[in-house]
Amino acid sequence: MKKLIIGVLFVICHLSFVIPSALAQAGSVPDPMSIGVGARALGMGRAYVAVAEDGDALFMNPAGIAISGNPKLSSMYTSLLNDVNYTVVGGIYPYGEKSAIGAGIINSSSSDILLMDSDGTPSGTGRWSSTVLFLSAATYISGLAPFKDVDSDILIGGSFKYFSTGGSGSNDVAEVADAAGTGYSADLGLLYPATDFLTLGVNAQNIMSSKLTRSGGINEDIPTNIKVGGKLCLIGKEGKSYTVHDNRRLYLNADYDLNSLIPDEAAHLGLEFWPVGNLAFRVGQDGQNMTAGIGVRLAGVEFNYAYHPYTGIDENATSFFSISYLGESLRRVLRVQLDTPNDKAIIYDDHIKVSGRVEVIAGDEAQLPSGIVSVKVNGVTIPVGTDLTFAADVPVDNVGKKTLLIEASDAAGDYFAEERRLVRLINFADVPEGYWAKAPIENTGTVGLVEGYPDGTFRPDKSLTRAELATLMVRARGIKLPDRAARKVFKDVAPDFWGAKYIEVAQDAGLVEGYPDRTFRPNNRINKAEGIAVLVRFENLRVASEVFEKPYWDVSTKYWGAKYIQAAKEYGMLKFVQRNYLNPTAELPRSEAVEMFAKTSLAGAEIQDLYTWEKGFKPNVTPERPSIQGMKQEVPSQAQASL
Repeated sequence: MKKLIIGVLFVICHLSFVIPSALAQAGSVPDPMSIGVGARALGMGRAYVAVAEDGDALFMNPAGIAISGNPKLSSMYTSLLNDVNYTVVGGIYPYGEKSAIGAGIINSSSSDILLMDSDGTPSGTGRWSSTVLFLSAATYISGLAPFKDVDSDILIGGSFKYFSTGGSGSNDVAEVADAAGTGYSADLGLLYPATDFLTLGVNAQNIMSSKLTRSGGINEDIPTNIKVGGKLCLIGKEGKSYTVHDNRRLYLNADYDLNSLIPDEAAHLGLEFWPVGNLAFRVGQDGQNMTAGIGVRLAGVEFNYAYHPYTGIDENATSFFSISYLGESLRRVLRVQLDTPNDKAIIYDDHIKVSGRVEVIAGDEAQLPSGIVSVKVNGVTIPVGTDLTFAADVPVDNVGKKTLLIEASDAAGDYFAEERRLVRLINFADVPEGYWAKAPIENTGTVGLVEGYPDGTFRPDKSLTRAELATLMVRARGIKLPDRAARKVFKDVAPDFWGAKYIEVAQDAGLVEGYPDRTFRPNNRINKAEGIAVLVRFENLRVASEVFEKPYWDVSTKYWGAKYIQAAKEYGMLKFVQRNYLNPTAELPRSEAVEMFAKTSLAGAEIQDLYTWEKGFKPNVTPERPSIQGMKQEVPSQAQASL
């Protein structure tokens, strides 16, 4: 009996259930967490700082709750020496993609215990309780404002802890009620996945803590302890672990308490072996105590049992039971991390490099071997390396809006798709980077409003003919050409002339006019004033009956084209004109014609739609073929190239 009482008092001391006279000699109050906060951790010798998952992370390393993924609950109960009830309950709730909050409680309470003085004489009875309340939060460090641009997987978390102790009963030495007291402290934890198979953790317990103030007037420190640890995957499919074998996993976990009050209990070592996905066996070394445990997962619930003896107290070979709600088992998730191309890319080539890496995010199952992961781009399979990286030149057929659909899948049916939007612009060999009209030429050419020559050039400085300008207007308006042969509208335009139908339709639509002698002179180089007049009529701009001020220094108010020039200037078509000189009788180069045409409402709407990323993108699907090769750029086949 005496031995049993001594054992009970040992446990009570460990839980801070001691009367004030005894605590006055200690100078600090032991933390109730030192008994253990989960059967899983206890089965591994309390080596859990770098594991830090499930609801137990609240107590061992709050940083780990950020990886919860879904709400979790954890509870544990045991009876120490049949006199002390020890209960742990914790819950986690994720918010956002990479953050979570949690709350928990640890409670220890004893029934009436017979107290004896030094000579063995009964001196009374006592009943004590101790409670620690937790409020926790955690996130990835990249989710914090000062580190939002940092690409890091480090997790950080903290817990606010409120301590409360109480007692009732009396003895001949002191009132047991004097043991009641309150205090607070905080924990700060970090979790760092150093490699694919090694995770490091640290938990600074009871930092910035106050003293525990007793009703009897005694103040005691809540001791600080720095726990550091690591989790090493020895067998499994996590990244580059040492051995890959089916779904089996073996973890080696180690912790060390830097500020342990009992040096022999500072080291913690544990092994966790999962022969299958829902069964675990555990052994550990907690200081001088060997531990063991087993875990079973069924339908989102985990049952854990741990056996943890205490050296020197034979009666306290204690069994711990815990039940945790994990949610449904997390399926393996595939994800594609693309390096190239970026979304909303602008390209000129007929192919684009697609490169990246398939990430296999293991839930309750381990990672897949790379050989059974397949990647397709627009339906075409591309090779995947043993490290799950891929790179291939993918054809981009024709110009305009394109979508790349990158798909990853595996034999288990897991699937991920990622899209990249891009615009392929037409590329003319003689329109170099920095050319003043490069943008309007490429934009109008891409949407099909203008064309280049069969040799892939645009010849921007070449003068525009009257037939070419008429053709441009008809194509832009989308006017259908007649099926019959062209009529002879102008006496110098033969029905078999390449542009006869365009000239006929343009004249009927009021876009072009001939000369008083009923000629059109289709091959004449059009001058700037004539081209401006055509574009003003095309845009249906309001034209004044007369002009009172020169629109440009070299354009008289009496000049026939002044009113058209004034209308075009006011509309914004002529912003390219420099030094206030238009030179209206000079031949109109193709570059200036396209620059003005791009300012029309029709062309402007087409160009705006080209760069509207929210609509109009469809997968650039190409037939399945053995290899991916670039495609030659298509050029107009029309014998007489035109705008």
